[in-house]
Amino acid sequence: MKIVSVFERPVERSQEGILPESLAMLYDGNLTLPPIAADRPVIIGNFVQSLDGIVSLNMPHQSEGSTISGGNEEDRFIMGLLRASADAAMVATGTLHDSPGHLWTPEFIYPTVASQFMQLRASLGKTSPHPRTVIVSGSGHINLAERVFSIEGTRPLILTTAQGQAHLARAYGADVGGRAEVRILPGQNEVDPSDIAGMLHAQYDVNVLLHEGGAHFFSAFLKRRLVDELFLTIAPQIVGSGLLRARLTFAVTVNFDAKETIWGRLLSVKRPDKGSHLYLRYRL
Repeated sequence: MKIVSVFERPVERSQEGILPESLAMLYDGNLTLPPIAADRPVIIGNFVQSLDGIVSLNMPHQSEGSTISGGNEEDRFIMGLLRASADAAMVATGTLHDSPGHLWTPEFIYPTVASQFMQLRASLGKTSPHPRTVIVSGSGHINLAERVFSIEGTRPLILTTAQGQAHLARAYGADVGGRAEVRILPGQNEVDPSDIAGMLHAQYDVNVLLHEGGAHFFSAFLKRRLVDELFLTIAPQIVGSGLLRARLTFAVTVNFDAKETIWGRLLSVKRPDKGSHLYLRYRL
């Protein structure tokens, strides 16, 4: 694997970045994250999309990002790099259930440099070998049989509503506490992104939060303007949106007018040494 920079601003050539030399060489640059706010973490989005902007085929057993990326090695490396840099990796239940057996850890997605990911976390002062997995569901309709809830030494955090907690209690009884920590946030069918960010920052010391979707959930954070950076892999395929436009973009529910749109500052464009994917990084 080799990543080649096509364009980068000085922020990715900084000597003060967080990456050790070995990972910076593989990434062909460094990472310098935005300043942490007083009341919430830095929030980084990570998606892979087709040339026509689709992040999910929205079909049974074909909705995960690897269907779009083709399992691209460099994309998996960047995902591992971001997970290794984060205090928590967060997904909604759609992403959880569309990715059976998945673990939101750096070494799961890119085991080749697992030891270097661990060294990075240690150099950043992180006490756990991987980020805390955060699952968000307003309804509490979560399958606790998923692998992520049964790995020894890990205990995912479920953020839900009172209604969602009640559903989990009815479905699993006392077994819930042994598989995950459940915290209640205000709301009926969904929870507010600001409440999520505030709780994770204040009560769980999450300073860097990696948002891995899904599209509806990420859109809610975009609407609140809570996303600081976006890492976007462009896969060289065209999949179409379908007659009813059922296939998703990462901003599927966003409907800004011309005065509200979010503009990004391009920090880098990278490509593989062989292949036609592009790896974009924007600060929003």
